[in-house]
Amino acid sequence: MRFLKLTGLTLLVLLLLPFLAVQLFGGSIARQVVRALNSRLQTEIVIEEYDLSLLRSFPYLSADLRGVTVEGSDGSELLAADRLGCLLDLSSLFGKVRITGIRIENGKLQLFTDRDGNTNYQLAGYTSVGDQGADAGARAVEFAAERARLRNVVLVYQDARLKTDVLLTVADATFSGDFGNREYVLQTHAELRIAYVDQDGYRYLDQQDVTLESTTTVNNEVGGYAFAPLHLQAGDLELEATGYLTPTDDGLTTALTISSSSGNLEDVLQLVPPAYAGALTDLETRGSLLLSAAVNGAWTSSSYPRIDGRLSFADGRVGSPRMDVSARDLDLQATFAYLDGPRGGVQTFAIEQLTGTFSGEPFDLKLRLEDLEDPRITFSADGSLPLSTLIAFLGNDRLSGVDGLLRFRGLTLGGRYADMVVPRQMGRVSSTGLLTLEDGEVTLGDQTIYLPEGTLELSDNRLSVTGLAVRMDETDLQFSGTATNLIPVLFADSLNSQDAALQFEATLTGSRLDLKEVLSLSGPADSVSATAPAPRAPLTDFLNGRFAATLDAWSWDKMHGEEFRGELEFRPGRLDVRGMSAAMDGQFRLDATSYFQLPSLIEARVAAEGVDAEEFFYQSGNFDQEVLTSENIEGSMNARLLLDIYYDSLGTVDYDRLHVLASVEILDGELHDFAMLENFAFALKSGDLERVRFTRLANFFEIADGTLYIPSMYIQSSAINLTLSGSHTFDQYLDYYVKVNAGQVIANKISRHDDRLEVLPARNGLFNLYYTIKGPLENYAVESDKRAVKVDFQRSESRRDRIRRALEIRFQTPIELRPPTGEEDTGE
Repeated sequence: MRFLKLTGLTLLVLLLLPFLAVQLFGGSIARQVVRALNSRLQTEIVIEEYDLSLLRSFPYLSADLRGVTVEGSDGSELLAADRLGCLLDLSSLFGKVRITGIRIENGKLQLFTDRDGNTNYQLAGYTSVGDQGADAGARAVEFAAERARLRNVVLVYQDARLKTDVLLTVADATFSGDFGNREYVLQTHAELRIAYVDQDGYRYLDQQDVTLESTTTVNNEVGGYAFAPLHLQAGDLELEATGYLTPTDDGLTTALTISSSSGNLEDVLQLVPPAYAGALTDLETRGSLLLSAAVNGAWTSSSYPRIDGRLSFADGRVGSPRMDVSARDLDLQATFAYLDGPRGGVQTFAIEQLTGTFSGEPFDLKLRLEDLEDPRITFSADGSLPLSTLIAFLGNDRLSGVDGLLRFRGLTLGGRYADMVVPRQMGRVSSTGLLTLEDGEVTLGDQTIYLPEGTLELSDNRLSVTGLAVRMDETDLQFSGTATNLIPVLFADSLNSQDAALQFEATLTGSRLDLKEVLSLSGPADSVSATAPAPRAPLTDFLNGRFAATLDAWSWDKMHGEEFRGELEFRPGRLDVRGMSAAMDGQFRLDATSYFQLPSLIEARVAAEGVDAEEFFYQSGNFDQEVLTSENIEGSMNARLLLDIYYDSLGTVDYDRLHVLASVEILDGELHDFAMLENFAFALKSGDLERVRFTRLANFFEIADGTLYIPSMYIQSSAINLTLSGSHTFDQYLDYYVKVNAGQVIANKISRHDDRLEVLPARNGLFNLYYTIKGPLENYAVESDKRAVKVDFQRSESRRDRIRRALEIRFQTPIELRPPTGEEDTGE
């Protein structure tokens, strides 16, 4: 019994001794670890606090450093971590401190290499296991690290030589090996969340989860890595790589063999830069995939290693969440080959065969790209494709639905890509083919475009269009004509840096055209995300040509007309419309320019002859005012107008920016129930208030800053003769100035009401009455103020002259608006 007690007591002491030692010597050991780390680094490690623990990493000791920052050799921040742990042998409590592992949690690691090959992480030389720390005042610290672990560490890697930029998060990674040896075997398991891998301006592995397993021989002296092998899994794709990477003065030397026998084509496309793959990265595939490749040679800022390999995808099916159809019986055979030539080797890629069916319609295409640095393209295709496949290939977010069929026969394209993107070099490119549309339907934004028929024939840089029908809810058009530069437009980059434009000369005929409906197709610019390639410019930026237009009917908001004859001329970012049309029981001559950038702008010059004034006010929305509306006026109107109309992103008129200059003449007109005349009831009989006839009303007008401005004008009517000027805001604030002949007032009062509504003669009077009308429409005030009226009449004359001069310059003709027959009174 006594032996058992002694044994138990001894065991208890042995168990408690390490914990007691930690309490007694833990601070000293932790400080030695910190000093040893600082002695081995060229830059100082900064630590907020540290301690030593046994329970946290039993059977090892853990020297935990919190709030750690390490400066790189170039002065940048190399490491910032909430916690850095050093694992120590238990023997470190009683003798030499021995570091056997490293653990980093919740941090950020930044690795940089500049154009000269200098790194920010070359902080210390390599030291063999058993080498001691340099702190002579402390017990020896031995670095014998054999394991490391990273958890939730953001890794930033940038290599200026190789034009490589990587951002990823190490969710969990473990590394084991004799790190201190000059050459050792490294075992790795890592779970990575890759934000992006950018290389030479292209993005790979965009938002991918990757698992990595490898057995790697690391040579610390030369910085080389030999994989035997490396397994990488992204989605269902499993890649295996064997071979080596060795750094050189200007990059890397590669000798890798890569293979895969599992996964789907969609996983391979995830490895292709979005700038090349576009919306193909949305494809969902099933089939038998085989991939093998050899990557050999130098990878530097000016050269890439040679790639030889094969990709096979058999018995495949392809679909897309953006398409309603799927491809079946796909057979894809593609090769990568490095070919020697008189000027050195060139990298090639070829789709030797791609056959299958889309919705039962067969297709067959081939593609060859020779010299990927200066690609020469050879392409051919025959068969049919549903138009819905355009959604996957075009990658336009506004495309929400497509139906119909596109048949192509003898479609070929050959030449250098560099020539295909430059319009003036298209003479070096050959192309042929006949394309036919059948029952097409495209939904763009909230508009559906019907393309029931049409034929397009391609011959080198010339495209001939015959009978292309375009229908929308309120539009029915047909196009025929010729165009050039279709291929440069299709291949244009996001900035259209080569100024590609579709040059065309065509005819446009139709039974009806809704201008607002058609212009809405240009749509707002697409948003740009940090990980997506820049969006293409709107379609209207690529059009440069002329349509000779004949339309039976047209409309634009409330406005509508018939028998338009003229032309529509597109230039990049704008549309010019010139022509004549019957509208509002009269004739209009239109010369307008629409700019498609946001906010969109329409500049128009309009001449109207014999137009129904009531219809003009109605179809113009009463110019957004309520004093004089279509319900109040009749007559035949002649006008010349200059308009600057701005629209917001929703297609709504921005009345605060609307600017209009106009000369208006209304003949043989009447005013009905014009409420403002009630303010002159003292001068009128009750019968005069309901209907007021005038032979001619003429003046200049301006709309600016949300306000209608009226220069002084003489109004001669069957009820009263007066002179008026002033302004009227779009939020219905009145500011009018009126002069009434006193003799006319007396004559009106003593005479009987004229049922024939004869216009009153102009009279010379001994004196006049002067009134101002000011305030909001619902409760404006009428006051007598002779001085204010005269000042405004005089001031408005300069506005009248300015409007007249601007109209004469734009219309290239003198414009005079004479007052009605008879002279105004001259009395005071």
